[in-house]
Amino acid sequence: MSSPPPPLPGDASAGATVTPFDQVAVQVAQGPDLVVRLPGVLLVVAVPRQSAASAPPPPRPTLAGWGPAPVPAPPVAVPAGDAPVGELVTICRRVSAAGARAPGVRLHEELRAWLGTVATPPSFAVVAATEDGLALVLVGGGTAEVPDLGLRLTAAQGEELGHGTSVLDRFVAWPPAALQVSAGSPVTTAPHPLADLVAGVVPGAAAVLSPAPAPSAAPPPPSGTAVGRLPAPHAATPLVKVPPVGEHPAAASAAGPARPPAPAAPPPPAPELPAPKRSARLFDAPADAEPPREPLPIPGAEPTSAPAAEPEDDRARVKGIVCKNGHLNDPRVSFCALCGIRTTQQTAVLVEGVRPPLGLLVFDDGATVSLDADYLLGREPETDARVASGDLRPLLVVDPTGGVSRHHAEIRLEGWDVLLVDTGSANGTLVAPRGAPGWGSLVPHQPVRLTPGMAVRMGGRQFAFESPHGAY
Repeated sequence: MSSPPPPLPGDASAGATVTPFDQVAVQVAQGPDLVVRLPGVLLVVAVPRQSAASAPPPPRPTLAGWGPAPVPAPPVAVPAGDAPVGELVTICRRVSAAGARAPGVRLHEELRAWLGTVATPPSFAVVAATEDGLALVLVGGGTAEVPDLGLRLTAAQGEELGHGTSVLDRFVAWPPAALQVSAGSPVTTAPHPLADLVAGVVPGAAAVLSPAPAPSAAPPPPSGTAVGRLPAPHAATPLVKVPPVGEHPAAASAAGPARPPAPAAPPPPAPELPAPKRSARLFDAPADAEPPREPLPIPGAEPTSAPAAEPEDDRARVKGIVCKNGHLNDPRVSFCALCGIRTTQQTAVLVEGVRPPLGLLVFDDGATVSLDADYLLGREPETDARVASGDLRPLLVVDPTGGVSRHHAEIRLEGWDVLLVDTGSANGTLVAPRGAPGWGSLVPHQPVRLTPGMAVRMGGRQFAFESPHGAY
């Protein structure tokens, strides 16, 4: 199975959903350092500067009509190229481009490994999104503070590496006020209130990250999309009294508690049967008296013991077309999914029967799952109340990169369709139909119908949907 191509740079479909970290504004204060904003990552790094050249600048040519040549300005210090700064920015770009909406944990691990290989790392402060908050890494003169709450963290509060550089790495909750990070340069001018760095690299002394936005309600589903709403696992269904036919519900509630039903009339007594005849033996042998027998059952009378109830078939039933071999098929297909016989020769009368499996999920490690029920996918699906109640089956997805949420996505079977729903996971769910040029991101809580050959990406794992019914 060939994997779909990676997301294209600037692909509009990949931005259908963004993490709240990328929705808030970032203001930049003027200064000599670099401020880098990437999806899920904000970095402020100090840049070394080289001194002005001592040699006089070369003479400038004079142009006709422009007057005398101006006096050359004295040379000023300019930023110098620094290999560790370039490596640091490259690491942040690579982790951010991996597709995770919460790259804080992975970036934290990458930076810890990189700091052990650099002799003189630059001073920097980086903040990245995680599933539960923010990841902070402060090195050298890096600082992170929340002025409105009086909170301040510096690299000196952490540990000291072998080359004498202080490092503080910590996972923190997202503060309800603005968070300011810097690499140690003094902030002489407050950021402009209209400034908002959406993405890119700009000079500055500090970056101010606005508070997280309040959670908003999910947008309404598009027209033509069927949305299955499951009841809340903690909601108890109240018992409702059903009034008799013809009685208004208000009158039933005002009448008070229901009266007990009248006792049923006793069944009529069973008629007495004549005593059985005595049997006679052959050869004039004396006859033995027959033992009394139980009376025959009376039609309409209640049986003495109720027959054992047959187990109820709780499998889903759908309407479809039956081929001449008796196989139930989707009415939209032209061939039987089991025997391959053309179904268009059959009559258009739909027959109700037990729904067969609608396809397979083929994972990147070769594992397959037959779709004959609704599933909950994630790294801890068994902790969901709907799995405990039996409404959903758990499907464990192990991701070494940590990009799969505890309850990541649902697979729902509605009629003959297989629907995929992102349950609001931290890193999102990407899909790529067969032949698509790139990935598209699902809008949380809005179902999308899976088609044969469609690839699905969750964190660092991937699977494809295959169906014997074919495309339609």
